[in-house]
Amino acid sequence: MSSTLAGWLQVGLLVAALAACYVPLGNYIAKIFATDKHWRVERAIFKATGINPDVDQTWGQYLRSMLAFSAVSVLFL
Repeated sequence: MSSTLAGWLQVGLLVAALAACYVPLGNYIAKIFATDKHWRVERAIFKATGINPDVDQTWGQYLRSMLAFSAVSVLFL
């Protein structure tokens, strides 16, 4: 088998695998992101960090979060 044919076969198999998986995987991800139910571990993390999952962040809170994350990343790296 030539390398060109093998390459095209690999691309074709990848496209077929993605075509077979995108609908079930998309439905699963949509179900996860659309639910309001939180797992016990998530609720514990929210409580420990003082996060209210039902309230959106303002731009100021987002800015402070990004700056704090960047500062911690610089310190550890």
